[in-house]
Amino acid sequence: MNTSVAELIPKLGPYMRIGEVKSGVRFIILEGQIYEPQTENISAIRSIFKESGYTPLFEPNDGSTVDPHRLKIGLFSLKRLRQRPWLNLLLLAVTLITTTIGGALWADVDIFHNPLLIWKGLPYSLALILILGSHELGHYLTCRYYGVPATLPFFIPFLPPFGTMGAVIRMGLTTNRRTLIRIGAAGPIVGFLVAIPVTAVGIMLASVDVMQPGTLEFGEPLIFKFLVWLIKGPLEPGQEVVMNPLVTAGWLGFLVTSLNLLPLSQLDGGHIAYGVFGKKRIWLALATYGLMAVAVVGTYVRFRQLSVWLVWAAITLLIGFRHPPASDEITPLSVTDIVIAVAALIILVLTVMPIPLQVIPPPSSS
Repeated sequence: MNTSVAELIPKLGPYMRIGEVKSGVRFIILEGQIYEPQTENISAIRSIFKESGYTPLFEPNDGSTVDPHRLKIGLFSLKRLRQRPWLNLLLLAVTLITTTIGGALWADVDIFHNPLLIWKGLPYSLALILILGSHELGHYLTCRYYGVPATLPFFIPFLPPFGTMGAVIRMGLTTNRRTLIRIGAAGPIVGFLVAIPVTAVGIMLASVDVMQPGTLEFGEPLIFKFLVWLIKGPLEPGQEVVMNPLVTAGWLGFLVTSLNLLPLSQLDGGHIAYGVFGKKRIWLALATYGLMAVAVVGTYVRFRQLSVWLVWAAITLLIGFRHPPASDEITPLSVTDIVIAVAALIILVLTVMPIPLQVIPPPSSS
């Protein structure tokens, strides 16, 4: 940082009227008004400071009617995200192994006595990796399109029978709240669209039967019920589609989509909620935790079983309530952004399951 902030401030004249200047340890804050067109002028101001190694943040100045905007100049530069392709490939390889083992179990293969039949787990493994990978590539490619730093997807291997806990990417500071909405929604939308044909093919190959007590019952989101009705027609009371590897992969894709779309923490839904509501999204998060608590209590009262929502609530609480700001929180949202957010909400409604998993209890004796 060879150029001081004081030397750069005069260069802002064509782009911003400066009122009050406040100095701090980590930030120098300029209160004033950014001229129209705001988007172009914000971009020009951002370039001035980033080229000198500073981090500019643009916020509304809610406490003033004279100076409606606030430019916070961070006296630091953001660390570049470290790309480690070898780690991405290693985790993908391990996840391929764990999901293939899981897929073999879903295919009722005893791999301990017939290890060569492990290949029968590949349909589940490849279908699930396709869904999860498409989800994360949706985020990654959208980040690249908008110039937001991002890593390649990191798959998270886990014990069979599911074999994975999903995949994640790391991303840097987003350009503005518009970009945050589009990046947050891209993954669930793409993953959802890929999960639909995978599930549909699985349902075509699946049989229909009456579920027996003591077996694991999978919750049916609205999109799953619709696909079953479309392909198998109306089922008799008590009948369900018997889960095969492809159906299980698609179902898990729907579950991962719904979990990620919850407006919590730094989940995809958390990004979208912050993009739409800003810091007020905390009330939406609290309401979501309330609904999760209802699902947990309802599952225990009805089935005397713990709920997946209990685990997910704990994970998101450990991540924390805070959400990092966007670089620009001044630029207003467009109609397109609202449409994208509504589309993500519709997908959440179509994929969410109040009781994702439960063991069917034996019939009560009279």
